[in-house]
Amino acid sequence: MNSAKKLLQFDFNADEFARRALKPIEIPTERFAILEKIIKDHEGKANGPPNQETLREIYRLFIDTPPSNLRNEFNTLRRIRQLAWALTFSEDGLPRIVDIPQLKDALQLIENRFRISALRGVFEALLEAWDSPNANVLLREFVKKHLKDYDGKPKFFQKLKTNTTWYCEQNGTKQLATKLFLTNKKLSDVWTFLDLPDYMNSFPYFGFVAMEYVSIKSFPDEVFVTDVVEFVKKYNNDTISRTIMSNLIVQLGYNASEGLRQPIQSYVLQKWRDPRLAGSNWHDVSPEARKIFTKWLTEADLDFFFDIVSRACHDQKFAYRKAFWLAYFDHISFCCLVLRGNAEYLFRHDSQALQYYRDRRPATLRGGSSDQHAFIIQMGNYTFVEFSTAAACYVYYNVNLPFELGKSEYYMHELRNPDWAVHRVIHQNSENYYWQKNLAKWIKKEIGFEPVRSYRLHAQDEVRGNQNPEETEKIRINCPNKNCKQKLQIPVTENQLRITCPTCRTTFEY
Repeated sequence: MNSAKKLLQFDFNADEFARRALKPIEIPTERFAILEKIIKDHEGKANGPPNQETLREIYRLFIDTPPSNLRNEFNTLRRIRQLAWALTFSEDGLPRIVDIPQLKDALQLIENRFRISALRGVFEALLEAWDSPNANVLLREFVKKHLKDYDGKPKFFQKLKTNTTWYCEQNGTKQLATKLFLTNKKLSDVWTFLDLPDYMNSFPYFGFVAMEYVSIKSFPDEVFVTDVVEFVKKYNNDTISRTIMSNLIVQLGYNASEGLRQPIQSYVLQKWRDPRLAGSNWHDVSPEARKIFTKWLTEADLDFFFDIVSRACHDQKFAYRKAFWLAYFDHISFCCLVLRGNAEYLFRHDSQALQYYRDRRPATLRGGSSDQHAFIIQMGNYTFVEFSTAAACYVYYNVNLPFELGKSEYYMHELRNPDWAVHRVIHQNSENYYWQKNLAKWIKKEIGFEPVRSYRLHAQDEVRGNQNPEETEKIRINCPNKNCKQKLQIPVTENQLRITCPTCRTTFEY
């Protein structure tokens, strides 16, 4: 080899060659940034929308141009692609292109100079305008047509073509929801499942998928409910989220278990607050959902105060008080926990109670002893205040309350005010239902409410409103109308009953 080099007079030195070669020009990093900004400002991202200023210019150009001159203004592929992204642009209260009749003109312009790069803008407009009936139909047909004819290589459009049914059929959201359910895919991971970017989290399409998903399962379990709540947390569309949560609450109904309620209560109390308080954020929620959630909250508050907070006084007779108020559960229109600022120590080892305490954000009690907490209950025109220890139950007429409902802070001398109270209950002889009978009579006389279930302690485990009449002890009595020989069966109860004879319609109390 060396002889050949000498013969050919070839003497190549790699190191020398490298030193003599031209070196590449070094471009400072800041110049690269300037160049990228220029490209972005004028062309937009290759796979995403142009910047807001470009969208604004294209939007204005389209709506301000007479229809007869649109072709002249939108005569380049760049403007056509930008128009595809501007279909859902809006500002200053002006309508989106997808919401006006000129949408047909816009789609025709895109069709005339169609390139696949414009399809992504139209596709995202479809998902963002899914709740617009006119746009939904026109955009679905446009996307469906071009996906059907597509045979290119980019994975994004290949995936769209594979999933065409979910986007372009009238019942596409239902089909996708069913697919997620049957394949045990999480609703909260729908964006990952579809390989779509996070910035689409607010698009109405996904809310409609969620509504279909919620309606699929007749008897939701805790995993299902938690998944729906996690979806709503990710889904950045408040209006549709309220509809989703309304539907879920109504589907669960009044008798949902604590495990099913907990994820919903945690989310709702943080986002919308207590529906019974002024300043709560419960707009766009169905009345039925609001009513059901209020009942959930009332029961949860009763449980929390009489089961958890009562630990402060170690009084086993608290169970009698809880049983009494559960008997009037359906009549309670408002209740409020008022706890000492350090109440968290009572349930620091109970994670579920601790979570509820933090979600609920109860009012703070000032004054009184260190182990005193209060519970405000409102029924009809009266407000009752129970205490965890060392105090009777005080009753006030609503128009003469010595305190204001819905406050974040209360004082003991306000809640326990004998000068303003119209009635006071000492919890004596609970085992024989002494105070319970007297208070029930007072409530019947002053408010007209009767218990919806027995307030006897053994009734705690009964399901409200679902008692089996065959399991209730009964006696037979004669109708008090002497001209009527009807014999009546009535349940044995400590409460006074109002009875109507089915034969002569005579009404009497027993």
